[in-house]
Amino acid sequence: MDLLRNHRFNGSTPQLADVLSVTSGKGGVGKTSISVNLALLFQQLRKRVLLIDADIHLGNVDLVLGLRPRKTLADVLLGEAEMESILIPGPGGIDILPASSGVAELLDCESQIIRRLNREFQTLQSRYHLILLDTGAGLSKVVLSFIRSSVKTVLVVTPDPASIADAYGMMKVISRHIPRHPILILANMVSTYDEGTSIFQKLNLMASRFLNQSLEYAGSIPRSADWAQAVLKQTPLLLQQEHSMAARALKMVGRNVLRSPGNPDDRLRGFFDGFLEKNLLSEEMIGD
Repeated sequence: MDLLRNHRFNGSTPQLADVLSVTSGKGGVGKTSISVNLALLFQQLRKRVLLIDADIHLGNVDLVLGLRPRKTLADVLLGEAEMESILIPGPGGIDILPASSGVAELLDCESQIIRRLNREFQTLQSRYHLILLDTGAGLSKVVLSFIRSSVKTVLVVTPDPASIADAYGMMKVISRHIPRHPILILANMVSTYDEGTSIFQKLNLMASRFLNQSLEYAGSIPRSADWAQAVLKQTPLLLQQEHSMAARALKMVGRNVLRSPGNPDDRLRGFFDGFLEKNLLSEEMIGD
């Protein structure tokens, strides 16, 4: 099935999709599960959604959904497949662009990957209303380039002190090298909603005092047995337990994310123009 052709908008000239990145300072915070469920929620809200597994080296969106793609982004980057041929249909009508996992040839070539991605992805932005990027965890040139290409970023954090510290590290690098980029804090696996609010207030205070940046609060998602069960069954929470407390919290988060205006300057750029704007993001960014 030609997924790209089926997603052309009828009538007038198509608008460019908004690009939203979901990231985290460390792994194990539920980022990919949140990305999958947000993509599904936006599709339910009548958006045409493409979910890109932007963890180039260790992608696992397909694993979270129990899918078995025949080709991945690695095949495109290695010149063994066309971008259109690797798109696969996901649950609820979303489309998915799967990434690779443990492909040695992609290590040590991040600059070339960024340039190739810029070329390959340019055809996608007119096909969708929203493109959701599930980035890798932590800092790398590719992760920061994906963040730069988006109009806003959801930063997932948990009550774990290490997660909070790593989230602040991400904020520090983003604010220094991508000024005024909107960052929305999503507190995951909280015991109470007050705990989520407290995490946001702590991070927002540090961002205001030391980074001269104001954060937005996307909301919080409680720790839930329903969520854990959905992950084990490789089924999105919104399809497994749509009326659970965690699912209701997720829906509120999704609406908050959509209401956030994002950076109007970023809307003037094409998809992934941020990769090559002025200069390619350098390795020095990581060490600052």
